[in-house]
Amino acid sequence: MSFGLRNAPSTFQRFITEVLRGLDFVFPYLDDVLIASSSEEEHEKHVKLVFDRFQQCGLRINLAKSVMGAGQVEYLRYLITFEGSRPLPEKVEVITNYKLPDTIHELRTFLGIVNFYRRYLKDAAKTQTPLHDLLKGAKKKDNRKVPWIENTVKNFEQCKSELSKAALLSFPKSGVLLSLCCDASDFAIGSVLQQLKPAYLLALDNQNEQNNFGQENDTSNLKEPHSLPDEEPTSSCGRKIKKPVRFRE
Repeated sequence: MSFGLRNAPSTFQRFITEVLRGLDFVFPYLDDVLIASSSEEEHEKHVKLVFDRFQQCGLRINLAKSVMGAGQVEYLRYLITFEGSRPLPEKVEVITNYKLPDTIHELRTFLGIVNFYRRYLKDAAKTQTPLHDLLKGAKKKDNRKVPWIENTVKNFEQCKSELSKAALLSFPKSGVLLSLCCDASDFAIGSVLQQLKPAYLLALDNQNEQNNFGQENDTSNLKEPHSLPDEEPTSSCGRKIKKPVRFRE
């Protein structure tokens, strides 16, 4: 299928999802298919099952572009390992070397790049609030100069620094209790989905955003419910969490 057609990506996504339906160890995104296994023996079985499905549906793969039996892979701009997922090091390096934006449009572009990895950043909303304030009232491609001051320059550098220390998001384990921690401040709301271990917590996902204009004057007990996800929380691998979740402040 030619992906140049307008509806081709969505059509192929439905098709590949149907082809691999029922295989809970497979994560397909268009023509990128990730197979996750806990051992080499299991991986061989999983790969064979996927190949059988492809053969039944008349699909072929390009072996030159395939990675088999790897301990870690690059997938959709993420580094996937047995421990979890994190931003790609080369993408992080590009952002940490990003020069101070000169125009409003360049600043908006920078924030868009950083926020691709937002779920890995613990206090993204808090750090970025002063930078987003600089965009208020700006047009789509606004080439006005950014009115930088010492504090906003520090926030810009902090955004880059936080990405270089981005958290590892773990994968959920079956049968382990989960905790969704939520909080709110005067200017931002946030939540973190965690997996409870005997001696520590493993982060599965982070969500945080600025308060909108109508929420800024609310009391804390009214702000905190806004930090809860609108839908079922998801892990770093994109799967919805359907197990019981314990909520706490």
